[in-house]
Amino acid sequence: MTDTSRSPTSLKASDFYKKFLSESRRKRYLLGINEYSSCIAREINIDGFIDDYTESTAWMDRPIVRISAVESDSLIVSCVTANRSVTALRRLHQAGNTTCCDYFSFADASEGKFSQVAAVTETRKDYKEHAVEYQWIRKQLYDEESQYVFDRIMQFRLEADLQPMKQFEYAAERQYFEPFLQLVPGEVFVDGGGFDGLTTLEFAARCPNYSAVHFFEPSVETLATAKNKLSCLERVYYYPLGLYDAADTLHFDSSSGSASSICEDGEETIQVARLDDVIQDAVSFIKLDLEGAEIAALKGMEQHILTDHPKLAVAVYHRASDFWRIPQYILGLRDDYKVYLRHYTEGWTETVMFFIPR
Repeated sequence: MTDTSRSPTSLKASDFYKKFLSESRRKRYLLGINEYSSCIAREINIDGFIDDYTESTAWMDRPIVRISAVESDSLIVSCVTANRSVTALRRLHQAGNTTCCDYFSFADASEGKFSQVAAVTETRKDYKEHAVEYQWIRKQLYDEESQYVFDRIMQFRLEADLQPMKQFEYAAERQYFEPFLQLVPGEVFVDGGGFDGLTTLEFAARCPNYSAVHFFEPSVETLATAKNKLSCLERVYYYPLGLYDAADTLHFDSSSGSASSICEDGEETIQVARLDDVIQDAVSFIKLDLEGAEIAALKGMEQHILTDHPKLAVAVYHRASDFWRIPQYILGLRDDYKVYLRHYTEGWTETVMFFIPR
């Protein structure tokens, strides 16, 4: 919900929801064009969508307008949930739109009429069933900042409360790279889920004297894009593979950009393999962002973890249980890791758990 200390006309989420459903005098808008705004627009006769980043002028038979064109007394639901949720509300406030609500609060206030974001729903369910495991991983976190990050994320996910996310910012350029990594010359980096090559570029900039990069990206088209972007780098070895716990051919949905993932109804097929079978030489740093396949990939690199004791940076935000299942698996192999947690957006995406050899 909007910050009442800055916006005296703000309403409680429940009051806003009732007003948004019944208001006839004031215009009603949805910020963002996505599955959440379309869900609301199918049920409520809104006046339009707000989007400053599209050339389209209409969607779902409603006009698309710029923030600057919206009447200041309008009722607005921000349907931005992933990367810049807080910034989206802030931009509305700066434009003079004070009666706003974020989608997380709006969905809760609807009491089931509008589906809550999956990350919130799944975390609530998993926490109820595995509270002990969540308490366990919090105790494993090595520093106070990691515990602070954990507490803020859990408050956000369990309460659908966007306020704790004001402590974070969108920082894709430094994701996976923290001072405690202590990168040194000669690093052998595995970029698992390399996508368009941004992470490898950032790695090379921070560790120019690396020995090798092993780049895994299962989508042939995306891999070609990455090769072009990384053509300035040497000693980068490309694998048109997904990392998994066995060699196999799986269905893949490549239509979601960086969120493309393995799924049963995917139109594309990809090859997957165990890292232990593909790379025989020692590795020193492994990054995994595999849209939910992280546990399977970790099982396929067990020998590298046991033998090489590499630094690990693993995305834990795709599945709620990954917050505890991933550290449970890794520390079950080796308990001589320091565990850190960092977060790189204002929404539910891009939470990374680091495992640093003691």
